[in-house]
Amino acid sequence: MTRDELARLIDDDEPIRKLSLTGVDLSGGMFLGGVFEAVDFTGANLRGATLEHANLLKCNLSNAILEDANLEGASIIECDLSGARLDAAHAGRARFLKSNLAMASFAHAGLTTATIVQCDLTGAAFAGVAFERVSVVDCTTVGIDISGTAWNRGVLLNADLREAKLGGATFFRSTLVGANFAGRVLPGFGLATCLLNGADFSACDLTGADFTQCMLVGAKLTGARLSGARLVRVVLSNAVLTGADLSEADLTQAILVGADATGAVFARAKLHQAIATRLKAPDARFVGADLTYVDFSHAILDRADLGGVTFSRTNFHAASDIDAHIPSRSGALATDPERTMSETWHQRSLTV
Repeated sequence: MTRDELARLIDDDEPIRKLSLTGVDLSGGMFLGGVFEAVDFTGANLRGATLEHANLLKCNLSNAILEDANLEGASIIECDLSGARLDAAHAGRARFLKSNLAMASFAHAGLTTATIVQCDLTGAAFAGVAFERVSVVDCTTVGIDISGTAWNRGVLLNADLREAKLGGATFFRSTLVGANFAGRVLPGFGLATCLLNGADFSACDLTGADFTQCMLVGAKLTGARLSGARLVRVVLSNAVLTGADLSEADLTQAILVGADATGAVFARAKLHQAIATRLKAPDARFVGADLTYVDFSHAILDRADLGGVTFSRTNFHAASDIDAHIPSRSGALATDPERTMSETWHQRSLTV
């Protein structure tokens, strides 16, 4: 079937089913709104073709050429696009669902507000793409190349990024809940204002990284190197920071409620106005840290080293500091008896 014959069928609202177009030259074809089911486009040339608002179901587009093709608003469901070339394709508002995109190339493609759900993106290349409000959800992302990409309000859920190419990638107000970066060397990495709840940064080198105003609730940072990192107003509630190095990090107004910082290093870190209630930090080192206005209420600081720290209305209400090294408590606030009474009134009422 020729390009023009195919276009005429689509103009007549004929659905295209179980047709073999293997290796056919369809470049520049006008297939607006076409319906394709189980069509074999293997190796077909669709360069510059118009597939705007097309519906493709269970089609084979492996190794197809879709460079500069118009896929605006298209729905691509359960299709095979492995090895396909979609460089500079126009795919804004397109939907890719349960499709095989392994080793596909989307370099510099337009994907604004596109949705990619439950797809295989193994080794797929997105270099230079602007992920403006794009959602990538529950996809296989081993070895994905997102170098040089710009994520603005994008969504990348439950992504395995341990082998991803990330050089030059930037993230702003994006959601990376459940992302796995474990073991990566990412000095200076920027994720400011992003949602990273449950993300895994275990054993990562994040020296000088920027997590300003990030949400890292329940995140795993065991053994991570965060020296000199910017963590201003970050939320680390219930995060795991065991053995992490946060020396000279800026944690101004950070929230560490219920976090586990056992054995962590906060040497010379700035924790001005940080909320660290119920922080578990036995054996942690705060040597030389600025603890001005920090709230350690109900924290566990047993055997912690607080030598040379700056106290200024630092709140130790009901904190446990058994065998902690605290040379001077000048500027620190001890347990408030009246507050203790109010906190335990219910327990006392049960014994009456």
